Amino acid sequence: MRERIRTDFLAVLAAGFLWGTLSPAGKQLSILGTNMLTVAVLRAGIMTAGVGISLLIRCPDRFRVGGRQLLQVAVIAGPCMVGIYAGFFFALQYLSVPVTIVIFFTHPLLTTLGSLVITRETPNRYQVAGAILTLAGVAVGVFPLGGVLIEGIHPVGLAWCLFSAVGMSLYSLFGRLSAQTGFIPQTTLFFYMQVFGLAWLSLLKTFTTGWGDMVFITAAQMVWILYVGLVGSMIGYSVYFYGLRTIQASTASIVSSIEIVTAFTLSAVLLGLPPTAREMAGAAFIIMAVVLVSRNGNRPRTGELLP
Repeated sequence: MRERIRTDFLAVLAAGFLWGTLSPAGKQLSILGTNMLTVAVLRAGIMTAGVGISLLIRCPDRFRVGGRQLLQVAVIAGPCMVGIYAGFFFALQYLSVPVTIVIFFTHPLLTTLGSLVITRETPNRYQVAGAILTLAGVAVGVFPLGGVLIEGIHPVGLAWCLFSAVGMSLYSLFGRLSAQTGFIPQTTLFFYMQVFGLAWLSLLKTFTTGWGDMVFITAAQMVWILYVGLVGSMIGYSVYFYGLRTIQASTASIVSSIEIVTAFTLSAVLLGLPPTAREMAGAAFIIMAVVLVSRNGNRPRTGELLP
């Protein structure tokens, strides 16, 4: 039983690590001049196709879902998928990277609070302390020395970043709710979140940047987009949902914050930028939060493997 819990805990850690690799991938796509909304649409398309093929092979019955459930997922997918796949990148167009990271990583606190209402799981002292430690670690790691981080925040960037944080929180909470109640099977929820996420993102792209840039995507850009879609997203979110079968959403949200440590490390290795003392201190706070919530007494629940 304890081994089962550790396996799911490690799955969430793995998801956080994979998400941490998306920062340098996104940076490379930005350097290549890629339209980030195009990246979001293709990312959702890759996820939809990959998960759909897997379901078709392994459990085709999971495509069947009631109309009411389908409507619920369509509504949920709006803030979740647009926020996660596009909101963070949109925020970066108006805010600095440090400001964006600090605001986005309010999502562990939002998830901890949201669990009271959505999943009806009362966070324990470890989860509350872990959420606070995570936010403290991010703040310590990215706040400029002697600077005022919140000075001159663009309201549009702030709105997109908060939208992204809310989207990540809802994604965790409804993934956990699916495992808890079975209101819709987890694999079915996972698939249709991608389907409706793709629909919402396509609608957004149609009325904003348009589709003209699609024909100019280079081979190098496509390689990075495939990495973002297949490795960082499909594998990352699959193992994250796997962990949500037995780990509370608030705990999973905190543990996945290990992605910041991954991003710091990859910056040092790939970009030749060794972490500063503040970044190392921030990473230490986040690791402390992960260790703290690992003491959480989650009891395993019967779940299902994602494709």
